[in-house]
Amino acid sequence: MPNASIYFQQREPSPLRQIWLHMNTNPYAVAALYILGILMVIMVLSPLITPYSPDQQFADAISHPPSWHDEGEIRFLFGTDDLGRDLLSRIIAGSVYSLGYPILAVAIAATIGITIGAWAGMSSGVQSSTLNHMLDVILSIPSLLLALVIIAILGPALHNVMIAITLVLIPQFIHSVHNAIYDERYKEYVTASRLNGCSRWYLLTRVIFPNITTVVVMQLTLALSTAILDIAALGFLGLGVQPPAPEWGTMLARSLDQVYLSPWTMVLPGIALFLTILSINVLGDSIRTAIQERVRNV
Repeated sequence: MPNASIYFQQREPSPLRQIWLHMNTNPYAVAALYILGILMVIMVLSPLITPYSPDQQFADAISHPPSWHDEGEIRFLFGTDDLGRDLLSRIIAGSVYSLGYPILAVAIAATIGITIGAWAGMSSGVQSSTLNHMLDVILSIPSLLLALVIIAILGPALHNVMIAITLVLIPQFIHSVHNAIYDERYKEYVTASRLNGCSRWYLLTRVIFPNITTVVVMQLTLALSTAILDIAALGFLGLGVQPPAPEWGTMLARSLDQVYLSPWTMVLPGIALFLTILSINVLGDSIRTAIQERVRNV
């Protein structure tokens, strides 16, 4: 006989589903999610979906306009540059440099920075105060300037750019996580958990950290946008990813001389860079708002 219940049981959605339901009401957040998802798929599948090799040159199609132009051809959907290279293939292949490597740098910096920031936030006294003042001094210097100094010491190369961006982002994660944990550790719910005999590890992972997720999400969003812009800026200045690598910032610098003759060589990489950063910022802000709304309703 089935075990029937005569009592009404209200089932609350999981925290992740609550965040998704809140984000789903914002069309801009949904659009940003789809755009970023498409860009991620393109980045992962770039070796398979590029029509041509990014460095392949077509001598019969130098500075060829895009396909929607009267003189364009469908085989070059986004046209070609001044060396006859297919722009669509280069933009797709460049997503690895302009999106994949920044994600890797942010992941490494977040792992190191959050770990050190959590340790500093849970500590007190001279260690915490000294670290906080050192980070204030470091963060007073713009991230791009720090990256330029590191690149000037190490030299322009892809692995040096990754080292520079990672080293620049680590203090930002340490500072934000340290301040967030330091603000939470003296609140009443943390004091009650401490008096209840909870260990420092339990306090950090189960009591404090779930309440600073908005800070971590915003820092991740800011760090990823900063990493993408810094890599593009270093490539634009000729200090980052070196030609003929199809990095979007390097492509923008390359197209400066041809901006009046073939403007699509600058506009299209610029649009790709703009859409990537815009979708990351909109999505990160929407996730932060959804988390705050969920915490407010608890």
